[in-house]
Amino acid sequence: MNDVARIKLFTVDQAEKALPLVRRIVGDIVRLAQEHEVKTLERQKLPEHPTPGSNAEEKAFAIERDILQIEEDVQRCQSELDEIGVELKDYRIGLIDFYSRFEGKVVYLCWKLGEGETLAWWHDLSGGFRGRQPITPDNRARFKGLEAGQKFVELA
Repeated sequence: MNDVARIKLFTVDQAEKALPLVRRIVGDIVRLAQEHEVKTLERQKLPEHPTPGSNAEEKAFAIERDILQIEEDVQRCQSELDEIGVELKDYRIGLIDFYSRFEGKVVYLCWKLGEGETLAWWHDLSGGFRGRQPITPDNRARFKGLEAGQKFVELA
């Protein structure tokens, strides 16, 4: 099996241009995740195997349909982010990463729902949220995107 991923690389400016759309999608995902949690808790309050034909069975089926619809909606949102080239890290808090290249290596430009309209953080691929470092006026232009004519790069 080939473990090579095809990714898009963004400059900070390119990622920030995508943020209005990304923010909307991520906002939807966070809202849907909250709805999913509420519905799951509602379903847990009902018997696992309600009596056939009972109100509990009818309610359980309705909640299960709602949960499936929410999961489909989250998957649709996830696909939209995939098309943009954004990686969703945490659907509960709206944490996402854009790939970029900094000093010759692929890194993440990191953003979380509620952090505003600009990107302020980046980290190594293995650094995670706790390894975030600031994007500053001095290093901002050093984050590189795709070369002219490239649609993606391969990440082994």
